[in-house]
Amino acid sequence: MSRREAVHRDRKLVWHWSRHLRPHPEFTSLGLGFSKSDIGRITSLGALTIGLASLLAGFIVKSVGRKTMLVTGMLLAFMSLVLFGFGTSIGTITAAQLIWSLGITAIVNSEIQLIFQYCRSKKEETSAYSLLFAVFTLFTGFGTWLGGYLPDWLPGQTTLYQFAFFVAGGCLALSGILRGLLLPSTHARGSNAPQTEVSGVQPAKSSERPKRGHVMYFLLLLSLLIFNSGFTFGMLSPFLNVILKFRFQMDDGNISGLLALSGFFFFIGSIVMPYVVERWGSRKTFVFLFLYNMFVVALMALAMPASVFAILLLIRGTGLTMLNNLMDSECMSAVAEEDRNLFAVMRTVSRSIGNTFASYWAGYILAGNHYSLPFILTGIAILAGYVVYTWFVQGMLDRRLQGQS
Repeated sequence: MSRREAVHRDRKLVWHWSRHLRPHPEFTSLGLGFSKSDIGRITSLGALTIGLASLLAGFIVKSVGRKTMLVTGMLLAFMSLVLFGFGTSIGTITAAQLIWSLGITAIVNSEIQLIFQYCRSKKEETSAYSLLFAVFTLFTGFGTWLGGYLPDWLPGQTTLYQFAFFVAGGCLALSGILRGLLLPSTHARGSNAPQTEVSGVQPAKSSERPKRGHVMYFLLLLSLLIFNSGFTFGMLSPFLNVILKFRFQMDDGNISGLLALSGFFFFIGSIVMPYVVERWGSRKTFVFLFLYNMFVVALMALAMPASVFAILLLIRGTGLTMLNNLMDSECMSAVAEEDRNLFAVMRTVSRSIGNTFASYWAGYILAGNHYSLPFILTGIAILAGYVVYTWFVQGMLDRRLQGQS
């Protein structure tokens, strides 16, 4: 695996947590004459910043509030993109990367908790999270398509991608301002009347709240499940274009088209998930999705025509999206309101560690031309996640969810 591919992989890891799109900064850096080692150091610094800043984010969001944290993060991301657009020195680009990382840290440690805070029931939480991800996925495809043409339509002065950065930054600034103006300042779920008509379960009394040690044990188990989710993502998703190109000798146009189409299947999975949970229940849906994803990934390790692999890739995207969305929404729903900021930090760090570890491992595997092994390891990881869920998490998760209104 070349250093260029490694840099591209690490950038994808940062994007996975951002929930927002921006142009490739490494393309800008190369255009400015920076070496690949410079780009690698900047990228690594950004990932390290997100990890370290996440450790403090829980304390900060408790002080300033989730809405303020979210809006601040989006405006920091806007500032970083403007700086990327104007930057011509390695110092400026490094500063832009640091600001971007701080902005992303603020977003991922406040966004989901704030959405859940506005919800009045567990059913609303599941639907809101799925709708958020569905809209994000849909516009990711549109933004990816538009980003391919913007450098041709609006070539920049510092680099070809200057105005693409400005357009992306403008979208983030507008989003941040609208959130600041339109979102209610306070709408804590705890202030709402219990939604027994929706859930059929009375909320747990404060005297029934588990001891702190039990709470931390529960959060650590959920973090282990999230770590597994990050590992399964990092083992395959950042390298699908490499696998398609070298395992099946697909040309770049077909690869781009297939990956763009897979985004539509992500969208379908996000939309369908709440209805499946409502019909089957959380436990049956979890079990089905674990087994479904494990079976599909195992099939993808076998020798087959490119057309069959492409079909499996699409249906895998739907199943993986449903499983990850269900895991994120159900885990956050099961955590008490006062513990959600802490869990958001633990979730971010756990997923990032699993993601990074798997990606580095997969890079070495693919460098040896072992294109089936990542699928086998992903299937084993999904099986391990299923074991963790059924043996350790399932019962505790069910009891916690029953205590939520």
